[in-house]
Amino acid sequence: MSAQEMWEIPVVDGLDRERTLVVTVSDGRVAVVPPPGEGFYLPAQSVWQLHEAVRAAAIVAMRANNGSRVAG
Repeated sequence: MSAQEMWEIPVVDGLDRERTLVVTVSDGRVAVVPPPGEGFYLPAQSVWQLHEAVRAAAIVAMRANNGSRVAG
């Protein structure tokens, strides 16, 4: 598998342990494999929905973090 077909995203689980979320492409499908290994496939059109949801959540989280720094 080439580097362009797999992405590793650092995450933290419910017990504050560092884990890795893996996104891979295989046979024209995207697999999102959260730790410890359960996974699912997304149709191509759903990938854009996931992207937008993660992007929106990141913006909200960044704004919340910046606000708490300013207030504190």
